Amino acid sequence: MGLVTLLDERSQWARASEVLKLGDTPREAAFCVHAIRQSGLLVVKDAMMDDRFASNPLILAEPTLRFYAGVALETSDGHQFGTLSVIDTMPRILTAEQDMTLRVLGHQVSARLELAMQRQTLDRALVEREATQASLRASEELFRAFMNASPFLSYIKDAAGRLLFYNKSFAQRFGISEYAWLGRTDEQLWSRKLTKSVRAHDLEVMASGRIVESEEHIRDADGTVSSLRSFKFPCHDSAGNLLLSGVAVDISEEVAHKLELERYQRELEEANDQLRRLAVTDELTGLRNRRAFEERLVMEFSMARRRKRDLAVLLIDVDDFKAINDRFGHAAGDEVLRRLGMILRTTVRLPDLPARYGGEEFAILLPECGEEGAMGLSRRIMQRVATEDWENDPLTISIGMAAMNESLENGFQLVDMADDALYAAKRAGKNRAMAHSAE
Repeated sequence: MGLVTLLDERSQWARASEVLKLGDTPREAAFCVHAIRQSGLLVVKDAMMDDRFASNPLILAEPTLRFYAGVALETSDGHQFGTLSVIDTMPRILTAEQDMTLRVLGHQVSARLELAMQRQTLDRALVEREATQASLRASEELFRAFMNASPFLSYIKDAAGRLLFYNKSFAQRFGISEYAWLGRTDEQLWSRKLTKSVRAHDLEVMASGRIVESEEHIRDADGTVSSLRSFKFPCHDSAGNLLLSGVAVDISEEVAHKLELERYQRELEEANDQLRRLAVTDELTGLRNRRAFEERLVMEFSMARRRKRDLAVLLIDVDDFKAINDRFGHAAGDEVLRRLGMILRTTVRLPDLPARYGGEEFAILLPECGEEGAMGLSRRIMQRVATEDWENDPLTISIGMAAMNESLENGFQLVDMADDALYAAKRAGKNRAMAHSAE
């Protein structure tokens, strides 16, 4: 913090200035810290009588600082950077005129110091700008050489769309000389449809005042279509005229690679979908497999128990299936299973889940279906099987049914009950449906 001693006309103030050779005052001892922390003018009439400064080293040491008045110096945006102060070895009281004078001086010093700092910043900026312009002028030919040696296409147009500059890569891309298209407009170079699109985009870029990135597809001199990533941006010449600059890089390989990746991703997703379907689908019958059935069973049992709704399970077994395989072959046995799967799929309700449970055994999960409804479905299935035109001997099936009750703790108990009913149907002579009995 700077310490400025303002002297009035009285000699005592002058003597105080000579006596108090303060130099750099530690922050913790400086009165100026208090001046900065408050708004307006800080006046300490007698420091020895002020509790804030009673133990201050400037009060305890000789010569003793008794009077202080200071106002914070700050920039126009409120940033404080110092104080303007008056001090004395004797207690004093500022008059209203002196108070106002110190405040006014504080504002003037703040304004002049801020102006000086701004001038220094401006001077540095002007010097840097001049150095930059000189460097640009000196390197203009180097820049042109760089543009012509670069692998990207570059060009500059005026506001009317006339080409003012393009580099060698641009010329080679379209099979022209370095100067053949200079001064030509879009209308003279491209088709009407392409011209309309290019011109609209150029005007949009010039109006936006920012860099605009886009992907373009152009036909090269040899007739092939290339993909370019284009960057267009407005700029000005030395006279202030608005220009359009553009650079473009060939991304044909990148686009082709991206398309290949997208194709691979689609194939991978299709393969994953197929794997997911295979994971829950029986390949022979097209029905859900045992894993899918049991996952759905857990969910449906939990919902039925929580909501106190009906739930039933049917277990279906092909009678004498081993004999069919032994007599007619495994291909015939597989055909029986496929056709039985089709019968189940087209007979059950929409919310029901028919599944191949294993071998020649099938299961059907019947949400919100009680014993009566489940037995009704069993009879319809047996009727469909009985009237089906089987290729070899007539087919019969046995069905076991179990329905939800409050004693069950999980869905697998329901399946076990249906399995008991199925074996009861087998023991009773097959070709029948039986419900699980609690007895």
